[in-house]
Amino acid sequence: MGNTEVLKRGDLQMTSAGTGISHSEKAYGSKQVHFLQIWSLPHTSRLAPKYFTRHFTDEDKRNKWAKIVAPVEAEGVSDTREGSGPAPVHSALTLYATLADTGVKLEQGLKGKKAYVHVVQTSGYNEGKASGATVRIGGTKTSEELELKEGDGAYVAVGNGGATITLENTGDKTAEVLLFDLE
Repeated sequence: MGNTEVLKRGDLQMTSAGTGISHSEKAYGSKQVHFLQIWSLPHTSRLAPKYFTRHFTDEDKRNKWAKIVAPVEAEGVSDTREGSGPAPVHSALTLYATLADTGVKLEQGLKGKKAYVHVVQTSGYNEGKASGATVRIGGTKTSEELELKEGDGAYVAVGNGGATITLENTGDKTAEVLLFDLE
């Protein structure tokens, strides 16, 4: 596809491998790179390869859920290479991101049957016990709450009919969190 890019904080790169691609990744410069690579299985096979980029500033995500990936047929999703809004995906998943300040509590309605919450590890490599940001998650379909620290993740069974998930930053650092709404 011939794409070469230098990604910065807040950049989202989405590649649909489709019928097949060859690609490589490398650090630009001498600093270590910290990023998440997330894969999803498309609902349609043999799609043509495509490439998308999006940028979401810290302010786009500060103390609110920003929809950064959504199904290609969803409202507000553009199938253009460098469009605005969520990046298109050929899967039944919607991905939200937030930067929640200390004490902030956020809610997000879920349409899927399950969810996955991931607290991004922003404090760097750590061989020991998880440290950094701490959040508590709960929801409308359960009285249970769960504490997650940087690098932790948890699946949440939503069941039929959707639910609302609640996230509260109970730590002393800004928490960068991803929320996957999944079928």
